[in-house]
Amino acid sequence: MKKIVLLAALCAGAWYYFVGGRTLDEKMVRAYYDQSAHALYKRDAELMCKQLSSKAIIQDETVMNGQTQRSTLNHDQQCEAFKASMQMFEQIGDRMGGILTVEFEFHIDSIEIEPGRKSAKVKGTSLLKMGETVMQFSSTFNEQLVREMGQMKLLRSDQRTVVRMAGGRGMSQSDFFSK
Repeated sequence: MKKIVLLAALCAGAWYYFVGGRTLDEKMVRAYYDQSAHALYKRDAELMCKQLSSKAIIQDETVMNGQTQRSTLNHDQQCEAFKASMQMFEQIGDRMGGILTVEFEFHIDSIEIEPGRKSAKVKGTSLLKMGETVMQFSSTFNEQLVREMGQMKLLRSDQRTVVRMAGGRGMSQSDFFSK
């Protein structure tokens, strides 16, 4: 009898993990973005990578110094970009004397849960400030989140980021990026 109960419990657990655990709701979507912000504050690129679907496609448009750069990244490329960004934060912090404040805020404009509750489309904005006004990344995003193996993951992102630097106040832009 114990084996039957154990088998039933395992079957129920497997069903939840592979089927029932794939549904999502608005609370889960909001928690995903809270976890993203937490990973950014920790400067934890690995944690940020874990939030990406293995099938992730990130379409990014970045405007900096009046020039626009467009890119399309897959999971591995986006992970490398996260790691490069965290290294850049460290370099800028070192050039500022070892102290770099990072502030991040995001606003979700809309969440649309797809029929079947397997994915959600999210529109919003975010602002990342480094050293208050030294460097700012202002972004708009349209993203699709899915549940994979019981976890929320980013499947698709279309984002546009405008980068502003306070190069004239104490440090020039070349101070940040020269080696």
